[in-house]
This record gives sequence, structure tokens and C-alpha cells, in this order.
Amino acid sequence: MFLSLKTAAVALTLFAATNAQQSIQALLASLGPAPAGDPRFTNFTPPGSGDVRSPCPGLNSLANHGFIHHNGKNMTIPHLLVGLAQGMNIGADFTIAIGGAGLLSSPNPLAGSFDLNDLDEHNFPIEHDASLSRQDAYFGNDYSFYNPNWQMVLSHYAGKTQTDIPTASAAKYSRVNNSMQINPTFTYGLREFILSYGETALYLQTMSDPVSGVANIDYIRSMFEQEKLPYALGWRPSTSPITLPSLGNMVFELYTANPAAAPEGAKVTADSYKDIFEFIVGGSQAFNNLTGGFSSAVGL
Repeated sequence: MFLSLKTAAVALTLFAATNAQQSIQALLASLGPAPAGDPRFTNFTPPGSGDVRSPCPGLNSLANHGFIHHNGKNMTIPHLLVGLAQGMNIGADFTIAIGGAGLLSSPNPLAGSFDLNDLDEHNFPIEHDASLSRQDAYFGNDYSFYNPNWQMVLSHYAGKTQTDIPTASAAKYSRVNNSMQINPTFTYGLREFILSYGETALYLQTMSDPVSGVANIDYIRSMFEQEKLPYALGWRPSTSPITLPSLGNMVFELYTANPAAAPEGAKVTADSYKDIFEFIVGGSQAFNNLTGGFSSAVGL
């Protein structure tokens, strides 16, 4: 008996969806850091003419080493999943979250890719005032490294060779206070509050591990000041993946180390970091549609 056209169409759709899910799961299962000695860890090439970069020193470092496209263009979710895992052992859930936010910043989100400089858009979806190493958009360039702000952060580590949670939290808060005083358009709602703590949690974990918050300051300076992975200094990617739960836990630790109240009377928990990404893209269903099924595959 022949299938009706309608039944056949449904069967083809289910077949395609099943194959897509199998492909996603196979990709997720393959992720992990590149082996020691991978030449990309030491092959550092700064951006050249026509290359683009983002406000994020971590993404820029990965592009400078070729773990993601060196020109900074055509960033797709699968490409980012492989590159961020190989270069820094970033877990799939965080990569999908940042990739989904990146797609929203693209002039054509449904095209499935974005360029790193699309992330420069002020207050959407992830750029924010009081960055650790960038100027606020009010002053002009909000994507290039700005040493005076970075020196403000480093001053809190004077006399130390390693980071710790209380000092990292104090350094982050000093940047907030500075921007609040000098920027007449300073914006610091719950989104900016959570993302700025996440910025600190991310540098601590990518340069050390997902739990301790203890990182070599020379490693951090290499990533921020040169946008270079500090492999020659002894750094290696974390043996455990850096995930939304690990980052959320550290965001909560950094927050509890700081006496300042959360904006809008919000209750901050370890889930707040994950929740803010879902909020940015309009909820879990919108997230899944935007990322082509990747977000649901990792429970977002």
C-alpha cells in the first residue's frame, strides 16, 4: 500500500528531524580540548586587515590562535562548539548560550551565523557598561582593549601572583563604581549585573579551573592585554569543561563576596546566569528555534 502524500511528508519530516538530532548528539559527544602540543596553542597571529574582533578577549584569543575563524567571521553554532571546546574546554551549554546571543546580534539572525564585531552593539545582547577591559560605549570605542580600566582591575591584585574570589569581586565592583561616577548614561540593570559577574567568572575559570577561582595573574594578563593564550607560560585548558552551572556557581560566589545589593531587588542564585541568557533570547523555545535545536539538546 502506498503512503498518502501527507503521510509521506510527515514521515520525511520526522526522518529529517531524527537525523538532525543524531547529528547534534554526535557533535556534542565529540567535544573536548585539543591534545597537548596542538600547534594552534602556540601559533599566535594578531588580526590583520579585514579581520574583525569582539569586546570579549577570550573569543578574540581563540580567533588569534585559529581555534575559530581567524578573520572573526561566519561564526556558526557547530563551529563555535568545536573551537571553544578545543581551545579552552568551554562546555557546549555555555557555547550555545553565547552563540545564540551572537546570532541575535547579527543583521540576519536566521542566517545561522554572526561575525565577532556584531557583538559590539551597546547593551544588546551581551555588551555592557563597566567592562573590565573596555570603555563604556558612551566614550566611543567599546570593543578595543582600554588599559586604564584594566589597570584599575590589576591594582586590586597588587602583590599577588594568583587570583581569588574576594579580590576578583572587589575588582569587578570598582569598575562598576567608576563607570557609575563618570558615565552619564551608565546602565546597570539585572542583565548587566549578571553578565558583569559572568565576565569575571569566565576569566577565572578559563585561566584556571571551574571551581577554585585561583588563576595565575600572568595568564590573565596574557589573555586580556595581548589576546593570546598563555600556553608558553605554562597554562593548559581546564581538565573539566567550563559550563553554565560552573559559571553560575562562581557568579553566586562572587556576588556573595560583595556587599552590594542586586539591582531591582532581584534574588541572585546559581541559576541566574543561565536564566539571563534565556531571557535575552526570549525564552527556551525561542532559544531552541534560534540555535537549530542545539539548546534543547543540552537542556536549555
